[in-house]
Amino acid sequence: MVYWILLQKSFMTNMQYKVAHLINNAASAIFGFVFIAIWAGVLQGKEQSSPYDVMDMTYYIAAAQCILWLSGFLTAGLNIQNGVRNGAISLELARPTNFFLYVTSQEAGRLVYNFFFRSIPIGLVFALTVGFYVPQHLSSYLFISISVLLAIIISVNLHYLVGISACWTTEVAWAHFVNFTLLAGLGGQMVPIDFLPAPLSTLTQYLPFAGAIYYPVMVFLEKASNDVIWFQLFWAIALTLLNLWITERARQKLEIQGG
Repeated sequence: MVYWILLQKSFMTNMQYKVAHLINNAASAIFGFVFIAIWAGVLQGKEQSSPYDVMDMTYYIAAAQCILWLSGFLTAGLNIQNGVRNGAISLELARPTNFFLYVTSQEAGRLVYNFFFRSIPIGLVFALTVGFYVPQHLSSYLFISISVLLAIIISVNLHYLVGISACWTTEVAWAHFVNFTLLAGLGGQMVPIDFLPAPLSTLTQYLPFAGAIYYPVMVFLEKASNDVIWFQLFWAIALTLLNLWITERARQKLEIQGG
């Protein structure tokens, strides 16, 4: 129950900042409109030779902006680095709880909040302006839910990996920057990986970053086979096991820098 309570507390904490978060929602929608306008100009007159037409890219960018708040805009390092810096991690590791679940359950509460107060409102803005795709098949909603959940698990694990590295490096700002850049660039946030030059477009399909943004978007748009969920599942399990192993190593390696 402790992890459920942590999730609830994190959700309620974010509830205190609903008005302030409206600014972020507006900015995210504006960025979406800018990307849509750019792609509309790029694809103008080239739709016959492109796998996407203007409406496809409109739906793609709109969906990507919504999913970003679930698998892209996570807390840098899940705040693990702050605990290393001030020494609080020594108490957190000593608690009779699983440190990995202790940290990720708090982030999960924030992501539940993001779903209701960021992703859905931003989706409604796009739906009322440029359009928002609605899956046509009832069975698609189950696969979409699974794909988005696995995307969240992959991204949480990537951010956890950044944070736990603070036990060796202390400072993780550089690692967070690299991680987010790879998520946005190779994850298909701004450019679908189909448009990346070969062999990068082929290689990217097998990296976890595609599983965090590109695949859930394509499953939502019903443009990808539901089999990509198995790929996401592989990375979700592999990264979770890796982080559990690294956490045990960090427990042995930990050097308190302050506190």
